Amino acid sequence: MRERTTLKVVAGKITPARAGVSGGEAQEFDPSTVWTGTTLSTALANARAAEGVHAEGVSQGGVEPSAAHATGSAEAEGTRHGAHAHHEGPAKKIRAKPSSPSSAKPSSTSSRAKHAFAATRSVARKLALQALYRWQLNDSPWQDLVQEFGEAEDMANADREYFRELVEGVWAARESLDGSLAELMDRPVAQLDPVEHAVLLIGLFELTARPEVPYRVAINESVGLAKRFGATDGHKFVNAVLDRAARKLRPSEH
Repeated sequence: MRERTTLKVVAGKITPARAGVSGGEAQEFDPSTVWTGTTLSTALANARAAEGVHAEGVSQGGVEPSAAHATGSAEAEGTRHGAHAHHEGPAKKIRAKPSSPSSAKPSSTSSRAKHAFAATRSVARKLALQALYRWQLNDSPWQDLVQEFGEAEDMANADREYFRELVEGVWAARESLDGSLAELMDRPVAQLDPVEHAVLLIGLFELTARPEVPYRVAINESVGLAKRFGATDGHKFVNAVLDRAARKLRPSEH
């Protein structure tokens, strides 16, 4: 005998439920089942109608109700889901990612390169001072000075080419440089201390022949050398002389 099953429409779908089973537990559809309680044509019509209402609710609410809430709760559940989605939408914010440390690298690297360049130039000036000091005590060609001090321990940390340019340039222009110094000072060049004389020659040469070197750099470097190797207040004299020279030679930079 064929098992009799009662036909129900649940959430827009035709669902058979065996008679006598508590809770109307859904069973798999069997084509041979004899439907009772509702004719097949009526059940199909009801299913189509329910399916149409279900589709309209989805298109308007934007959220499909869960199949687990079948009996009479589809619209309410859809409303709750729709309201929740509407509430969460504007609450989401896009936060900018923190800047990557790699973005500062170019600037940091450039700063370190400039510092290293300035340091090698400073060492070159110090070695040039020593070479020119020795030249005043024992006159010799600039080539000998470059060769002698080119083997100095500090040369590894110096701008070797700039050292050579300073020694050669000062030696070649020594007479004109001394003539300019005589006009800027209140004493004869012959009375200058050898250290102060060498410092002034380097500073004046940079102000005259090296326009790419800012005048402040030329003065500050010379004053630093005078403080380190010269007499106690010799740096003040060097600063005053080179400042007058800069006003005359670099008026646009003041």
